[in-house]
Amino acid sequence: MVRQARSEATRRRIIDSAIDLINEIGYPAAGLADIIERADLTKGALYYHFDSKEALATTIIEEGAEKVLDAFRAAGRSSSPAMENVIHGLFVVTDVLGNDRTAQAAARLLRTFGGFNKTAKETYAVLLDEMTRLTTAAGTEGDLLADLDPTEAGNTIVGCLLGAELLSSALADSKDLRSRFGRTLAILLPSLVSADSLGYYREFLTRQSLRGKDPNTAG
Repeated sequence: MVRQARSEATRRRIIDSAIDLINEIGYPAAGLADIIERADLTKGALYYHFDSKEALATTIIEEGAEKVLDAFRAAGRSSSPAMENVIHGLFVVTDVLGNDRTAQAAARLLRTFGGFNKTAKETYAVLLDEMTRLTTAAGTEGDLLADLDPTEAGNTIVGCLLGAELLSSALADSKDLRSRFGRTLAILLPSLVSADSLGYYREFLTRQSLRGKDPNTAG
């Protein structure tokens, strides 16, 4: 039991050290030797848990994606309209991506690996499926534009989120992600929501934007 606990603690140190370095200098620059030094461990200890740098990166993607998806799913309320759950859930996700270092490292790794890593591809696919499930429900509820394909709507929303995350990470160290995505969604909303519902969801979006305004954009 003690040995197992120590092994898990060592594995956690490796992962946390890799997360820190990926966020500080990026995946390409973060070599295994750097991770070993940061974790204050031996090469043997690292290879006992991870047989390659990509295997370590894959674990970080899995952990970060789980945090993001769990937050998005937990934000939804069965009694709320699907489009409300889309908007509220997306703001919850921006908070996770803006503040959680594991999620931030995972987002960087998703951009690095793209379609070249099975876990990265699966993560994108799950994100799209989750969003399409809600946009399909929003269409059934009459909140989407009548001629809009729910799958295309879901793909567009996820694409805008990923684009906002990329720009926020590059330009503001992810500190303005909530407000940046809020502005993006405000522009996108008329292309998604039916005319009868647009006024309501504009007000809902404004309330969500103000609820957790970025400290560096306040005032």
